[in-house]
Amino acid sequence: MTALQLVVADAQTKSANGAEGLVVFLFLAIALFFLLRSMTKHLRKAQLMKMNEAAEPAPDASPDDPPQVPSQP
Repeated sequence: MTALQLVVADAQTKSANGAEGLVVFLFLAIALFFLLRSMTKHLRKAQLMKMNEAAEPAPDASPDDPPQVPSQP
């Protein structure tokens, strides 16, 4: 093998690795996007449920009692 053949073979290997790396990177970026979108949806749902629980009066409270506000940590 001549030096030119070695350089050409090395360049072809590097370009193939670069393409595979790009595909892996794009797959991970898309997976991260959907993961963050799902997490945001769940956090909004949990926050809404917490606000609804705080707005409901306690079952042992009479209607004349003021609503209980949860204390913040």
